[in-house]
Amino acid sequence: MTKQNEDTRVKIPTILHLTRLGYKYLSLKQATWCTDTDIFPDIFKESIERINPGMDGGDVERCLDDLKLSLDNEDLGRVFYEKLTSRSGIKLIDFDDFSKNRLHVVTELTYKNGDEEFRP
Repeated sequence: MTKQNEDTRVKIPTILHLTRLGYKYLSLKQATWCTDTDIFPDIFKESIERINPGMDGGDVERCLDDLKLSLDNEDLGRVFYEKLTSRSGIKLIDFDDFSKNRLHVVTELTYKNGDEEFRP
């Protein structure tokens, strides 16, 4: 009899499905991210430069700082959503050539909000 648990019933099948759809599995053991925003800065910077050719490192840093500020807003993510879906200015997602985007999946990235913490 096979032991059924969360890993075998949920996590592994989900990761397999997403990798078949083009997501890249990212091990949290080898990754670095900002725990305040859950942004992986190295991936973010590389992606922004690929999606927005011609941006220099300073522009990318300012974009990241601006994005972090928008995540601090008490607007339930409205400003962040507008930046994410904007089709003018700096693109966070390339909707015209979706192959330029990189999609990642991780397991149980801890989300913190004040004293609350959970792992979706």
